[in-house]
Amino acid sequence: MIYLTVTEDQHGAGIQQLPVEDILYMQFDNRLLISVHTEAAQYFTVGNLRFWEAAFEKAGLNFLRLDRGVLANLDKVKMVDSTYKLAYFGSAINNSKRCTMSTSGYKAIHARMPISVPQITLPFI
Repeated sequence: MIYLTVTEDQHGAGIQQLPVEDILYMQFDNRLLISVHTEAAQYFTVGNLRFWEAAFEKAGLNFLRLDRGVLANLDKVKMVDSTYKLAYFGSAINNSKRCTMSTSGYKAIHARMPISVPQITLPFI
């Protein structure tokens, strides 16, 4: 099992080892921190997404850059919204964590997972 060192808050408190398989997505926040999102909580780590993207790829993990600041665990994506370009990590839209995708990220997720992810189209409000 591969672990990532994270903290529970942005100031470095609560350092711990998080199994990479528990990560839904990572999001760069324009400072020097990356928010690491799991089903249960949000953690923080340092670095840049290019580094983690390369490290996960070399480790054979199924992560994909969906947006400039978002690196997602494709093993955890349950649904994709084609209208708003969102990836959902749960089966219920209202109670699910989600992340954004760029147009190229949307195309890339379909190239890697063409049939296995249900497509939903939410109406414009």
